[in-house]
Amino acid sequence: AVVSTQSTGRAVVFDIGSHSARAGFAGDDVLEVVIKYLNYPEFKEGYCDNGYQLHMGKGWEVGEEVISKCYSLLGTDAEDVMKGSPALFSEHFDVCPSEREKLVELMFERFDVPAFYIVPSPILSLYSSGRGTGIVVESGNQVTQTVVINEGYMVTDSVLSGDIAGADVTNTLKKFCVNNTVSADADFVHVKEKYGSCFNTQTTEFELPDGSVHNIESSLLNRCTDSLFNSNHSRSLPEMVYEGIMASSIYSRKHLFANVILSGGNTMLSGFPELLKNRLDEIVSKRHKGLKVKVVASPERLYFPWIGGSIVGSLSCYMNTLFLTRDTYQEHGLRHILFINSLKTEKSANFH
Repeated sequence: AVVSTQSTGRAVVFDIGSHSARAGFAGDDVLEVVIKYLNYPEFKEGYCDNGYQLHMGKGWEVGEEVISKCYSLLGTDAEDVMKGSPALFSEHFDVCPSEREKLVELMFERFDVPAFYIVPSPILSLYSSGRGTGIVVESGNQVTQTVVINEGYMVTDSVLSGDIAGADVTNTLKKFCVNNTVSADADFVHVKEKYGSCFNTQTTEFELPDGSVHNIESSLLNRCTDSLFNSNHSRSLPEMVYEGIMASSIYSRKHLFANVILSGGNTMLSGFPELLKNRLDEIVSKRHKGLKVKVVASPERLYFPWIGGSIVGSLSCYMNTLFLTRDTYQEHGLRHILFINSLKTEKSANFH
């Protein structure tokens, strides 16, 4: 079956995370809406926990308010946008199917969108880099994962998830700072984003948004990221990348090592790309003679899922064939949820 959409409005692309949300019209050069929950009292006071994460809750109750806020900030009549523009959402690879169904119901029942589509964020990140094949290293506030994508299809045998993500780095830094007499209520996300480093830094003081300046041992600003790159308790991020590539076809490995694509806010930490490449070089040089590693770290990688969604949402070949329409949803219900999963077709490495 083919799904087509007759709506005339441009698709609205959503990339909703646990620390921030991004939304804008497909095809735009500039991302229009970026919501950092800690900067919005209605989210900070009501939903942000001590781990700086927004919990969507059962049935996407909180997510509904975030989506409503995004629509209201798009600069046009929100009701007209909802009813006239298809909606495209990014999602993590391992999202629970029941949560996906709740989101579909929410968009059609509450927001009355004319058409809807969900795409795994690693695929969108790869599209953002201008590639169809590569290994995507996503590390955001709540999720760290590596995913091999071959000609637009995820290789399921290669998908690996890590135990450490941005919130863990923030909490480690918070522990170090509080031990150095900084208030536990300080904005440690700000400290991590501005001063956190994966390499040795000479920084010995940092300034909080309230203007207060604090001293800290420079080594502590480096140690907050140790758990990402060391394998004391689980596989490290460099090991995840290596194992993901080695789980792929032998014929694609050389290309994958040369196309390690970074995506997500955690990868924006100072020195992250360089340290990942150095650690990968150490692993690869011991086992594969002459194999080159290239880590692609675009300055836009913080917004890669949204940028990829903007690309997909502006292509008529996707809009006219893959989006689930309101009419189809109303006629068949969630049994047609498979339509919105078309881009998530999985290929096993055994078929390469």
